[in-house]
Amino acid sequence: MNTDIAILNFSGIYEQESFYLQDKSSRFVDMKDISGTNCMCDDVAKEEILARIRESYEGPGGLLPYGLHFIDNGNYHYLSALYLSLVKEPFSLVVLDHHPDMQRPMFDILSCGGWICDVIDNNQNVRDIHVVGADRGLISQLLEADAKRAKFYDLGEVFMSDGSIRLPETEYQVYLSIDKDVIIRDEIVTNWDQGEATIGGVISFAKELLERGRGMAEGKVLGIDICGECAPDQEECDLGAAISGNDAFNLQVLKLIVQNETK
Repeated sequence: MNTDIAILNFSGIYEQESFYLQDKSSRFVDMKDISGTNCMCDDVAKEEILARIRESYEGPGGLLPYGLHFIDNGNYHYLSALYLSLVKEPFSLVVLDHHPDMQRPMFDILSCGGWICDVIDNNQNVRDIHVVGADRGLISQLLEADAKRAKFYDLGEVFMSDGSIRLPETEYQVYLSIDKDVIIRDEIVTNWDQGEATIGGVISFAKELLERGRGMAEGKVLGIDICGECAPDQEECDLGAAISGNDAFNLQVLKLIVQNETK
C-alpha cells in the first residue's frame, strides 16, 4: 500500500488533533463548508467531496483511491463508498465496525448507516464483504438479501484468546475500513454506541493484514480508512480526554502504515 495520507475534516475535530503533523506528506482537506454531508450525503455534496479529494491529490491519478484516509466521525463513514467507487480492480472489503452499516435509508441516498449497501448495489469491482464486530441484534434487522451478501464475524472468531488474529480469507486485494466504535468505550470514545474490541486488537488486526499482503497479489491492502472520532461538541464525556485518545490511536495507525512501507 502506498503512503498517501489524507485527513478529511468535516466536523472540525481534526483541528483539535495533531497526529497528522508527524508526517509531512499528510494532506489536510477541509470539508466543513459543504452542506448535505452529516449522516447522509446528497448528490451535490458527493460531487463536491470527490472534486476536493481529487484537487488535493498531486500524485498519479491511478493511486487516488489507495493509501490511508482519516474520514472524521462515524457520521461520515459513507466516504468509504466514495473512495471505493474509484477502485478499478477486483477487491475484498473488510470492515471493523460495531454496526453492520447495511441499513437501507428510507430514500435513495448515500448514508453512514447504509453505505455498504451502496457498495453492493453500485460497485462492480467488489467481490466479497467481511464485517467484523457488528452487533448481532442489528444484523438480525437487515434485509435477508443484503445480509447474505456479507460474511459477519463475532469478535471471538477473529481475536483469539491467545492474542493471535484470525484474518478473513480472501482471494482478492483488500480495502480495510475501521470504525473505532468497534472498540470498547473504556479505551476510546466515539460519537456512537460501541462494541467490545480493544485498541491493541484492532491495531494488531491491521498489522497482520498488512503483513499477510506484503509481496502478494492476493490479500494485498489497497487502502485503509479510519472513522470514529468523537464530536467537537460531544457531551457526557471528558471531551479533552476523548480527543486525546482518538489522536493517539490515529498516530498509532499512521506510524504502522509508514513503518510498513519502509520494510
